[in-house]
Amino acid sequence: MTTISHVRGCQPSTMLDYATALRASNSTFTDQVRRMDRAVDATMDKWQGEAAAAASARSLSESLVASHIDTAVTAVAEAHASHGAVLDSIRTALLAIVDLEAPGVGMSVSDDGTVTAPSVPLAGDIVVSMLLQHRLDAQVDALQVRIKALLVQFGEGEMQAAQAIRAAQQQLDSTGSPGAATISPVVSDIISGTTSLPSDPAQLHELWSTLSPADKDALFAHDNYIGNRDGLPVVDRDHYNRIKLDDELARAEACDPSVSDRLVDLQAVRDTIDKDPNRMLMLLDTQSGAQTHAAVAVGNPDTADHVSITTPGLNTTVGGAIGAMTDEGEQMKLTAEKQLDDTVDHVGETVSTIAWIGYDAPQLDKDDYFSEESLKGAIQVAQPWNAQAAAPDLSQFYEGIAASNYDGDPHLTAVGHSYGSFTTGLALQETPEGIVDDVMVYGSPGLGTGHDFVDSSLDKLNIAPGHAYEMTAHDDPVAHMNRFGWSPGYMSEFTHLDTDATTTADGVARQGATGHSEYSRSGDNGELRTSGYNTAVVVAGLADVPGQLVIGDSAVKTGGMDLLDGLMDLTR
Repeated sequence: MTTISHVRGCQPSTMLDYATALRASNSTFTDQVRRMDRAVDATMDKWQGEAAAAASARSLSESLVASHIDTAVTAVAEAHASHGAVLDSIRTALLAIVDLEAPGVGMSVSDDGTVTAPSVPLAGDIVVSMLLQHRLDAQVDALQVRIKALLVQFGEGEMQAAQAIRAAQQQLDSTGSPGAATISPVVSDIISGTTSLPSDPAQLHELWSTLSPADKDALFAHDNYIGNRDGLPVVDRDHYNRIKLDDELARAEACDPSVSDRLVDLQAVRDTIDKDPNRMLMLLDTQSGAQTHAAVAVGNPDTADHVSITTPGLNTTVGGAIGAMTDEGEQMKLTAEKQLDDTVDHVGETVSTIAWIGYDAPQLDKDDYFSEESLKGAIQVAQPWNAQAAAPDLSQFYEGIAASNYDGDPHLTAVGHSYGSFTTGLALQETPEGIVDDVMVYGSPGLGTGHDFVDSSLDKLNIAPGHAYEMTAHDDPVAHMNRFGWSPGYMSEFTHLDTDATTTADGVARQGATGHSEYSRSGDNGELRTSGYNTAVVVAGLADVPGQLVIGDSAVKTGGMDLLDGLMDLTR
């Protein structure tokens, strides 16, 4: 049985420090390997013949082994980081109860988690004394349940960490074994074109789990965009996408015409993922669209209990928005996890947020609304084409998250803003029921569900009743457009949430959001606005906890108030 003294003596934060140091050393190693590869490539341009072919084959073999080491070390670091974060969170929550909360009410806690209350003297009014004792005993029971639950969680977490670290270490130990760089027949057939990788995320994940590091490296050499495949473990997606990012960024800086116009986007992605080691590059694509596509996760979606995917709208570009969206996602993660830690039975649960710019969002030139770009963007934002093109990719991205998550069924929330909410709506209509648990949209011109007078939106969106939420801020004209079906603020099946300034259930004074762009932005006090807080509660899966959400009005009332205010302004 796990004891309090054992938990107190553990220092899970050192696992995070170790992971950071290991990643830094591994980065130095991979940089040296890439320099070697570039030197070999330069030599091969001038050297031909059998000897050159043999040298090239040897170089490929060494590169595969080096990549195997890189993958294995990354897995070791990830095992330490992810499990260390979970254990540290549980330890912090436990010691806060044992060292502060229990003593603060005069109670003592034994090493096995048993809580003892002080005895109330039977003096004066005996009935009052007995009532006080009864109340103390009830507090004892509540504290003891929480403490012992955390002790069990810590013990289970240690076992899971040991298993994960042992498995990652065995993978690293096999690096130098004979045949470590041998490619399996399955992968050989894929590379030769005889077969292909499964397109279904669940099937791909199952196949990927059977491959050796050498197999995975060979598939990356065959397809440098392998990291974009939905269903792959996020650690592998991040690993291979970072290699591809380094390659494309180097070529863009060298004015390679195939990527030179994507330099700003690539630099923004690099700056975003370098800002925090807890960020993971899940998508990088400079080739398939008119714009660069990218997705960055804060935290590991494969180990998180709760995952959100946010799709933005008009005027979003990777170069201009991936950093801000990821920062907003980080604030969302912190706020959601705080709500979880403050809620009984949810202490220690983790959240991962993903900024998904995986499509060509319509663009308007803010400085020249009559430019050719703005005219094209105006047409695009008024039409379903861009969203229709993006919906299959976003739907498959949802399925990939579910397929690669260790639990197999994370609590998944689809979040959409503006034209991105329309894209989200179309994607949900293509996503099997049970993959996405909640949907949160704001500033939405419609979800592609039509203009029926009788709501049938949730059936079309494959979302269970009571799990669809929307926000319509004052002075947001887009949320009243009803352009792509009814805007969610006009749908009775959606829970309408407030965006006005208020003090939320966690005691934080939050600023309101007005207009079309403030929903996800933090206020001047550094805290999420009411709209961001509401989103965090939904993302954390706590929407059914009484008093957590700040309920608001439908767009019919909100829009009517805005219109009335506007008319009054005209008469003044």
